[in-house]
This record gives sequence, structure tokens and C-alpha cells, in this order.
Amino acid sequence: MRTASTWLRVFLWSLQVQPVICQIRVLAPPRVVQDFQTSHGRIFGSTSTFGAPFYGDRVYGRLVYGTPKQKNHCTEEDYDVPSPEKFMPAGKSYNEVRLINIILVERGSCSFVTKVKVAQKKEAHAVIIVDTQGSTRTTRDIQDIIVADDGYGSNVDIPSVLISREEGQKLIDPLLADPGTQVVVELNWDIPSENVVQVDLWMSSASVSSQKFLKDFKPKREALNEYLRFMPHYHVFSMDGSKDYKELCFDVSGKYCAEDPDGSGSVTGYVVLMEDVRQLCIHELYTKSMDERISYQQHPTSESALYAAEWWRYASNYLDECPLDGKSENAKFGPTCSLLAMKKFGIHDVEKVEACVAQTAEQKLQQQLTFTAWSPRALRINGWRYNGQLDGDLVTRAICSGFVETPQKCKALIEPRNPFLPFAQSKETGVSFSQMVEAIVATALFGICIMYFYKRALTRHVHTALREEVMLEVQSEMARYKQLGS
Repeated sequence: MRTASTWLRVFLWSLQVQPVICQIRVLAPPRVVQDFQTSHGRIFGSTSTFGAPFYGDRVYGRLVYGTPKQKNHCTEEDYDVPSPEKFMPAGKSYNEVRLINIILVERGSCSFVTKVKVAQKKEAHAVIIVDTQGSTRTTRDIQDIIVADDGYGSNVDIPSVLISREEGQKLIDPLLADPGTQVVVELNWDIPSENVVQVDLWMSSASVSSQKFLKDFKPKREALNEYLRFMPHYHVFSMDGSKDYKELCFDVSGKYCAEDPDGSGSVTGYVVLMEDVRQLCIHELYTKSMDERISYQQHPTSESALYAAEWWRYASNYLDECPLDGKSENAKFGPTCSLLAMKKFGIHDVEKVEACVAQTAEQKLQQQLTFTAWSPRALRINGWRYNGQLDGDLVTRAICSGFVETPQKCKALIEPRNPFLPFAQSKETGVSFSQMVEAIVATALFGICIMYFYKRALTRHVHTALREEVMLEVQSEMARYKQLGS
């Protein structure tokens, strides 16, 4: 049972986890700006968990809107929007105008991802999703909505944001009245500023996507090791009636459980929990304070940067050394392989780590259960919920926008982003689903060709053999006939 102090900590924690808010500032024309006088021209919305927000930049764009015909902005055929060239002054190029194309769509009938992907095909550089018709949700209500990925958002490389119906209608109406109207807005994503940025990551030791992000982000994190406080958290949940699912949980009480990463395979939720605890122990034992914050001597702070090099080496390579489908205990997700991996990645106090696991497992699992996130894979920067894809470069941009004084290393790590171009996401390693399908199809076609030519060769061989057999039979009969004639 949770004590009063525990509930207080959970409450205070929940107050801190606010989303990184997209601010839309209406700049022109004056009659539209006047409609937002009470908010000083500003609209606040909920940023999608997919796509690529313009972290650290202020980007200017024009709004375009196409009235849906039937499918509520869910298909390319459902609406038309003016071409960007229509808004360009004579003799000017698209980039010279420096206004991105922001398409307005309405919520409903299909997923957020579907709407944004359709708008992206229609040359949108960003998308504003207006809440459903008749909705009375306020701006505050909208900010509590998680604009989630439906599983198909990996190819979305533009930002999108959900706003209230009341505010969205004020943007749609002037565009409906005169499609040639240029409603100009500014987009920016502000993160609270600190001298040392606090980064909290929720993950699982058995998650391939978590390890991919760690690999991608690791060199950037190493470059900023003097400026960050990084804390890993692991996804732990409770289950009722856990006797039926005891392999998912720490014990039969079902208080601490983890996802089964390989279905009917041998790696259970219990094994994942113990590896989660092991990684927490490694981080705890090897974390060092980085006191030399040269840029911040004039901004003293009680929060110093923290860095655990051994944890980063181990956690970002663990699934490569100990995959879920390994063929032997020495090379498969589990305690035996973990011991070998620790030694390989410079963790020499293996006994101390294992003692930590044995002595503090329940304590650490309780901490993870208490401080949960809005998603099993989540990121928080300076106490605010990060939105957008977990991409190393995009996360670095968000982090670098969260400093009171931007470190010089940030300027070396990230290049200015061109809002007219798709965000260059970090590429997946390994084989994608589409590549796998193509390989299967190619293999099948190759097999069909082989079978076809084999059948032809076999048929030719059979015909030849039959012909030879018939000829031999004829020759034999002819010889017998000659013998009878003599």
C-alpha cells in the first residue's frame, strides 16, 4: 500500500509532466489577429508524438484549407488545397518568400497519422489539426490530449499539432470566405530553460526500439556530458490475478510485471525485470558528477550534470550481445549473457552489480512503478513531456533549446534546419518490413523460375528417355523379325 508521502511524490511528479507546448502566433491579416486579441494572438495546442517539430526554431508559414468532400481530410481525393506557387509574388522563388505551407485539416473519421500523411503528400510542411465539429474542448483540455501514433507514423517527417475547435474555426472562416487570403502564423516549440538540462527516458531493456534510440543518441549525449542530467526509467506495471501470468511478474503478487518480449519464447517478463534492475544498478554505481561546466560558472546551480559512460556502453549494445533469439545461454537475453556483456563493456565490479540486484530489486521496481510515464517509451526534458519521434538528432535539438545559455557543443552538434525540406531522420539499421517483403517476393519469383526451368528440363529428359526406350524396343523387335525370316 502506498503511504501518504508516496502519494504526495506521485502528485508532485504528475504536476511536473507537462507537454512541450506548440505555440501558434497569428501575425496577419489584422482582422484575424483581432479575433485572438484576448490571447494576444497566440494559440496553444498538443503536439503529435510522431513527426518532427521545429525545436529551437521560430518558423513562419501561411495557412491553407480545403473543404472536405466526404472523408473529412482522410484521403487525397477528399480535398484540394491551393498550390504553394499561387501565393508567391511575381518574380519570386518559393524559398525567397520564406513562408512554409501549413495545411489545416479537421479531426475525425480516421487517425491523426492518416490525416498528416495525406497533407504531407499535398506539399504541407506542417499540419494544424482542428478538433471535431461541435467540440467544446478548451485549450487546456486539448493540451491534455496525446496525439498518438497509430503505428504508421514512422514516415511522417513534418510537425503537426491539435488545436481547439473554437480557435480553429477562427482560422478556417477567413480562408473559406476568400481562399486567396494569406493568414500568416509563427510556429515554435518552447522548452523550459535550465542551466543543466534534465533528461528522463522511459524504456525497456528488451526493446529493440529503445536500444536503437540509445545507439543513435549516445554520441550526442557523450558530447553534452557536462551539461546533462540523464536518468533512465524502465516500464513496470501491476497485474491482478497474476497467477495465470506469473512469468510476466516478479512474484505471484503481480505487483511488478514487464512485457513478454518474445511471446512463447524463453525470455519472460521476470527475466526482463531482472535485467531492468541490473541496468539501473549499473547506472547507479557508475554515474559520475561532471563538475567542470565552464560555460555556467556565472550561473551556479545545485544540480550538477551526471554521466555514466559504462551504462551507455552496456545498455546501447546489450541486445546485440544478448539477443532475444540467441542460440545459447552465453549469447541470449538473460543473466548468463549479461555477466559476459558487463565484462566486455568495462564493468569490472560485476559482483557489486549483482549484489545491488539481489539487495535492491524490489526497491528499484517500486520506484519504477511509482514514477511511470504516459507511454512505455517516453522522454521528458526539464520536466516537460517531449513530443515527436524518438530520433537522436531531433531529441538533441529539443535538448539544446532547453538551456539558459546554449553550449558551444550544441552549435557543433546540430545544423540549422530548413523547414522547407523533410526532416532527415536517423536511418534504421537492419532490414525493414518492406525490404523483407521484397526479399520474400524476389525469393518466391526466383523459386518459381527455377521450378519452371527444372520442369522443362525434366520434361525434355523424360521425352528423350522415352524416345530412346521406344527406339531400343523397335530395334529389338526388328532384330527378332529378321531372325524369324531367316
